[in-house]
Amino acid sequence: MSLLALCDCNNFFVSCERLYRPELNGVPVVVLSANDGCIISRSEEVKAMGIPMAEAYFKVEALLRKKGVVVFSGNLHLYRQVSARVMQVLSRFTDALEVYSIDEAFFNLDIRSVPDPAAHASQIRETVWRLTGIPVSIGIAPSKTLAKLASVLAKRANGVYGITRLSAPPLLERTEIGDVWGVGWRHARMLRKYGVRTAADLVRKDPVWVKSRMTVRGLITQFELMGYPCIPLVAHEAPAKSIQVSHSFGLPLRTLDDLEKPILEHTLKAGRLLREHRLAARGLNVFLLQGFISKQHQFLSTHDRFPHPVRDDTTLTRTALRLLRQIFQTGRPYTKAGVTLSDLCDAHYRQKTLFDEPSAATAKAERLAETIDNINKRLGGHAIYPAALAVSDKKWQCKSHMRSSGELEV
Repeated sequence: MSLLALCDCNNFFVSCERLYRPELNGVPVVVLSANDGCIISRSEEVKAMGIPMAEAYFKVEALLRKKGVVVFSGNLHLYRQVSARVMQVLSRFTDALEVYSIDEAFFNLDIRSVPDPAAHASQIRETVWRLTGIPVSIGIAPSKTLAKLASVLAKRANGVYGITRLSAPPLLERTEIGDVWGVGWRHARMLRKYGVRTAADLVRKDPVWVKSRMTVRGLITQFELMGYPCIPLVAHEAPAKSIQVSHSFGLPLRTLDDLEKPILEHTLKAGRLLREHRLAARGLNVFLLQGFISKQHQFLSTHDRFPHPVRDDTTLTRTALRLLRQIFQTGRPYTKAGVTLSDLCDAHYRQKTLFDEPSAATAKAERLAETIDNINKRLGGHAIYPAALAVSDKKWQCKSHMRSSGELEV
């Protein structure tokens, strides 16, 4: 029988902030999303106050201040660094590791050298804590869906929880259908109409009925809950299908000149990610959000395809700025902008048409972009950066007034 585990970092963003502020251990802490919009991580002390996840910050700001809650703006750069270290430690204990998200990873426990999986998981927890300072919970089960449930139960136990096919049924009776991994809110609402209120109710349903109303994905979830693994462990990173860079503005932008700067910055970042993953893009999309989300707003977008896959900043930025001019409307307030590179392919195996061979200028532009990437990577930060963006007052930047200055040493 297969056996795998899910390692979930506890209150991950809060735990990262506490690495540099150990005096905050035991103190209520929250971390906010981009533009300080909503709560994306809560300490156990804040959870006990009844403040929900994803709550808009402006709605609870006064309450948080009254309760003495320490508030941080999100610092994704720090969180990624800490995540990489956690995943590196986990990889020492298994022959197959799948990084599922920034704070979660599935890994194989079906190893001959591991006679006691629970004891092995406890050793992993202790090692991660000792080497990274991040508390984790580990759920053990024969399938990914059950491992997800086990990791939730582990947080309420001693940090490790195992589920077998025999022990699963009573737990499924107490698990709300909306809390099952793989069951979205739309399917959960539909299932409740048919009397499926718990995970156990879904297991008891006729598989033909499940497939007819939830497609094969629902059938996979049903079998996973029964302890039959249907979702394989992917121990390598799947190639990206698209790359998107966007964020909301700290203040509304109204002029084309103001909008060109964030679009330029987003495109350069997307291009850097494209080359970092050794990919090339066949398409580019630029989008804008006009107005405010809480009021009347409009989404504007346009797309263009390249005659052959590209990866150089010159072509990408020229195309992005041209598309921006096509959808820009004078005098309107814009609160968000972004760039998406789509239809990606391997940079070294780009299919070319008979009559459209990339020019020498394109090849030169690619080498220049790669050279700039290498210099910036070696020197850190933005050693080489467009002069148009090298200004301290960036009106398009997100609100991050409470961001910590923490950064791991290499």
